[in-house]
Amino acid sequence: MNERLALYKDQALAKWNQLPAKQKWMISGIALFLLISLGLYIYIASQPVYKPLYNQRLSEQEIGIIKQELEGKKVPFRITDNGTSIEVPEKMAQDVIVDLAAQGIPSEAGINSEIFSNTLGVTDRQFDVMKKEALQQELRKMLERVKGVRTAQVMITLPQESVWVTETPDSATASVIVDVEPGTRLDQKQINSLYLLVSRSVPKLSPENITISDQYSNLLERTDGSEPEGNLTAYEQQEKIKADVERKIQQNLYTLLGTIMGRDKVIVHTFISMNFDKENRVENLVEAPDKENNEGLIISSQKLSKTFSGQGAPPGGIAGTGANDTPGYPGSTPQGNNSQYEELNDTINREVNRITRNISMSPYKIDDITINVGVEPPEGGQLDEQTIDSIKQVLRNVVRVTLSDKGIDLTQEELDKHISVLPRPFSGKVAVDGSGSLTPALLYGTGAVALLALGAVAYLIYRRRSQAKQQEEEVADVMSMQPTEVPDLTYQDDTDQAVVRKQLEKLARSKPDEFVVLLRTWLAED
Repeated sequence: MNERLALYKDQALAKWNQLPAKQKWMISGIALFLLISLGLYIYIASQPVYKPLYNQRLSEQEIGIIKQELEGKKVPFRITDNGTSIEVPEKMAQDVIVDLAAQGIPSEAGINSEIFSNTLGVTDRQFDVMKKEALQQELRKMLERVKGVRTAQVMITLPQESVWVTETPDSATASVIVDVEPGTRLDQKQINSLYLLVSRSVPKLSPENITISDQYSNLLERTDGSEPEGNLTAYEQQEKIKADVERKIQQNLYTLLGTIMGRDKVIVHTFISMNFDKENRVENLVEAPDKENNEGLIISSQKLSKTFSGQGAPPGGIAGTGANDTPGYPGSTPQGNNSQYEELNDTINREVNRITRNISMSPYKIDDITINVGVEPPEGGQLDEQTIDSIKQVLRNVVRVTLSDKGIDLTQEELDKHISVLPRPFSGKVAVDGSGSLTPALLYGTGAVALLALGAVAYLIYRRRSQAKQQEEEVADVMSMQPTEVPDLTYQDDTDQAVVRKQLEKLARSKPDEFVVLLRTWLAED
């Protein structure tokens, strides 16, 4: 067995020595990496998994007492959550909880609702105190579940029950101090939720009778839903919308004018004024169906005609007589003369279109716009009037379309007040030194260097291919060579020793591995 192991060792060393240095370094690096990874895995796997000892947050005093007990029992632990929680190995958690509970730790857990399962022998006054304390403890636990609140202290004042009816019934009050986590700020929605939680948890407690402050005595006030919230956010949102609209107009104009005049020849600046008001209104309109004659549809018509001719008073009496007698009225007719009377009454009922419109005007309307365009004239020249007029016409079209929602047809003079074209050289551009331009001599020199570089690369490629071809030919010659057979040694005598020697020589030539094993066996026996 030892000889076989030694044989494997020799073979491995022989193969290792045949490897190049690069492969040796690579194999060594991989082996070292695997060993380090295995060691890290074993180290991490051997570390215990920690678990919080209690789900609720503990005070600093409770953490100190538990820490002292764990150190005395030599139980590994670690303190987390800024000193409000303690963790122990998961396998030891249950035993530690039982041992601490047997010693009455934590002792400041307070009274909870479970104590009311057995109230025998408790007086009414004691029951009220226990009820109040349990309510405060449950409310404290509930507030501590709010994100950002580390601990909370609650003090509740409950009204005394009375059999007498009063005009102003007593109400409960509550004072709460919340310990906010460092670096955390409660927003208005969270503050309102704290007021709502306390108000709904205590009977006869309105939000107006609740006071909440943080650990720095800063009063956390409740706001009504009618008060605006997040004005800064709304302002930032409006500014962002305005900037987006301005950027889109600038990009479109720059793309159009830059393609025509050149990308580095045009600068566009846009400023707009937007209306973010949202308007809702109701319009009750009446329109005639016949818009040409401005008349409604006839739904009913009535014509009455009365005529009278003869002697006597006409229907309705004589004008200027009776209670309305007017002396000397010329319309009075003497009795017995002929009189005529005619009455025409034409009544027409028409129907019109009654329209009710509920209009909701969306915000984000552009009230005003100003576009400034700077154009650089060609070098040594100026922009002609036709080009400037064409640019202005493009800007007029943009302004007209942008302000079309206002329902006003702007004239050309009014449109020109919103645009401006500045044909000026751009002094802010980086000047390019003309002396650095390529001269013919430099071009010829660069071309010659490039040709030499190409020739050198071609020569190297040809040389490498020639060497590779030569090596292939040498390998082919070596492979084509026939192996030279070594003749067996001849011995003059035909003794047993000579026969054994011949057999050993044949074994060494045909099976060298077995020959080596045989020699090692003989040496071990000696």
